[in-house]
Amino acid sequence: MPVASRIKWFFYGLKIKIFGGERRNEEPKPRNKKAGQSLFLFFFMLLPVLQFLIFYVGVNINSIALAFTKYEGEKAEFALFENFDRVIKALFVTGDLKLAVKNSTIQFLTGLLIGMPLQVLVAYVVFKKTPLSGFYKIMLFMPNILSSLVFVICVRVLLYDGLPSIFPNFKVTQYDSSSFYAVLIFGLWMNFAGGLVIYLSAMCGISKDVLEYGELEQMSSFKEFWYIVLPSIFPTVVTYIVVAIAGFFTNYGHFYSFYGASGTGQKPYDTLGYNFFVKVSDSRDPKNDYTFAAAGGVMFTLIVAPLTLLTKYLLEKFGPSED
Repeated sequence: MPVASRIKWFFYGLKIKIFGGERRNEEPKPRNKKAGQSLFLFFFMLLPVLQFLIFYVGVNINSIALAFTKYEGEKAEFALFENFDRVIKALFVTGDLKLAVKNSTIQFLTGLLIGMPLQVLVAYVVFKKTPLSGFYKIMLFMPNILSSLVFVICVRVLLYDGLPSIFPNFKVTQYDSSSFYAVLIFGLWMNFAGGLVIYLSAMCGISKDVLEYGELEQMSSFKEFWYIVLPSIFPTVVTYIVVAIAGFFTNYGHFYSFYGASGTGQKPYDTLGYNFFVKVSDSRDPKNDYTFAAAGGVMFTLIVAPLTLLTKYLLEKFGPSED
């Protein structure tokens, strides 16, 4: 055997003794495989847990502490449920939040019963590529192209100067309910594009085979929408409904952009979200307002969390499905 081959085999044998033979075809041991799967699942679940701990517990830990705190001068003391008692009285006894609850309910129902159905229907019109569907997309996307504050300024000028000069009887002031409904309609328009994109994307994901079957069966547009499109995008609809319920107590619309925190006492455009936002952002009595808002936030969370889970369960169980 040549010297070069002997040297080669010597080093190969040395390698086998030190590192062991090659095990390319050897399957991993079941124990190692199970450990790898457990490790993967651990890190997979670690991210949402960390997000919850950081962005909910970490962010709100001070609010939770404030909910059980009261101030005597500069001294902070444990208040037990005193702040919660103040919130409950404002809701049911003194009526300080009565108008805010009413307006929040109107805002929620308007978005749910008017805004969302219109978004779905317009998305279906665009999906079917009907005449002027491109024009609809441009007009409805305009609020998202420019800053919302630009549109707020334009609409304020239109409501307070433009329309009254054309129609003398037209009047919108921030001191009566007309201000609430004007901004509510503005909010529907501003939020339209987001829902339109989501629903249109969901419709574009429907199988072409299913749509072609409807064409072969000569289904009308209404039947196609009701029996094919709506069941196919219903999980997206459920998500929007759940998010809307979760935001019932926190959605302050565009009222702060229009009116800021001007004035004192109850305002005709008060909502729960706006009322509590102003207590924190423009507080005139920080110690009392912060503890009041913190207690309200904790209480509203305890109400809305099981409500959203129950709504999601009922919609998924009894709502339409693709089957």
